[in-house]
Amino acid sequence: MMKKILKSISLILLGIMILSQTNLAQRESAHDSINPPVFPIISGLHTLSIHVRDTITHDSVYNFLTGKLMLPIYYAPEKYGHQKYAGVYAGNMVLEPCGPFPDINYANDNFRSIFFGINFEVYKSLAAGEQKLNNRGFTRQVNKGSIYIRDSILCNENVFLALYEVTDKGKRDSLQNTMITNGKNNPGIEYIKEIFIAYNEEVNLQRWKEFLYPLEFANKGICQINDSLTIYFTRGNINEVKGITFKVKSLAKAKQYFKNNNLLVFASGEKINLSSTQTFGLLIYFTDEE
Repeated sequence: MMKKILKSISLILLGIMILSQTNLAQRESAHDSINPPVFPIISGLHTLSIHVRDTITHDSVYNFLTGKLMLPIYYAPEKYGHQKYAGVYAGNMVLEPCGPFPDINYANDNFRSIFFGINFEVYKSLAAGEQKLNNRGFTRQVNKGSIYIRDSILCNENVFLALYEVTDKGKRDSLQNTMITNGKNNPGIEYIKEIFIAYNEEVNLQRWKEFLYPLEFANKGICQINDSLTIYFTRGNINEVKGITFKVKSLAKAKQYFKNNNLLVFASGEKINLSSTQTFGLLIYFTDEE
C-alpha cells in the first residue's frame, strides 16, 4: 500500500514539473516575440586605415607591412591624384595605408603615419545597421555599400568610423590560406588580436558603449568584438587609435625573426614591440598568448 502511495506521489510531482517547464517555455516564447533578441550593429572589423603624411611614407609603410611583416597583398598600391592607397591582409582585417589628406583637421599633425579609420563589418545588412544607428541617435551618411558615422562625440579628432557589408569573404579566405602556408621566413603573424583606442572624456566612452551595445564592457574599458578581436579603451589626451597587437604563432621565433631583419625589439610585459622609428610612428605589439 505504501509503495502505491509513494508511486502516486512521484507521478504527481513529475506531472507538476513537466507542467511548470511547459509554462516557463510558453512564457519565454511569448517574451521573445514581444522583445526579440538585441543584435549588435557590427560583427567585426573589415579595414583599419593608416593615414600617412606623404606618398613617400605611404610607400615605406606598405613596404614595411609586406616586406618585413610579410602580410599578403589585399590590393596593390593605387594613386588617385595626390593620394595613394594600398591594402594588406592581417588575418582578420585589412590594413590600408592611405593619404596624404591635407584637408583633415587632425588633433595632432606631428606624425608620419597613424591608425585612423575604423571600418566595421555590419552585423546583418546596411539597412538593419542604419535602422539601429537611427534608433540610437547616431548621425550618419549613407553611401552605396557603406555608412559613414558622423556623430560628433564618437567620431572626432583622430577617429573615423564606417560600416561596410561583407562582399569579399572568398578573397579573404584565400589570403588567410596564404598566411597559413607561407614559408618559414616570416614573423608568424596570425591576426590582429587587440586594438587600443584612447578617449578624451567619459562622454566619448559612453558613446562607444551605445554604439557597440549589446556587446559588454569588462573592467570598464575592455570590449570583446568577436572571437579574435578585443578593443581596449583607455583615457587619453585626444580621441585616437593608439596601436594594435598582432597574435603570432611563437613570440620567441618572431623576436628572432625581427632581430635577423635588423628591427629593434623591446620587451613589454608578455609582449614585444618594435621601434616606432622603424614602424614609421605606428605602435605595434606582438604576443603569442591566445
